[in-house]
Amino acid sequence: MHDIITVGLPILVILFGILLNRADIKDLRAEINTRFDKFRDEINARFDAINARFDAVDAELRYFHGLTGEIKGRIESLEKRVS
Repeated sequence: MHDIITVGLPILVILFGILLNRADIKDLRAEINTRFDKFRDEINARFDAINARFDAVDAELRYFHGLTGEIKGRIESLEKRVS
């Protein structure tokens, strides 16, 4: 009987510790996943803001290009009048 208590009790304590550690690991994984989701959402928001800025710059460049073409046409017509 003494041998059963000597061997069985530490084994039960070890198994109980493993069980508790598995629960802690699940909590840790859940915490990591929630933080990773928040981080991913922040990164996506930043990329969306950058894309919006690129779209604005693209629109301005298109306007500038059109305006430059218009001015070029006016200069050519003035050169024709002078010649």
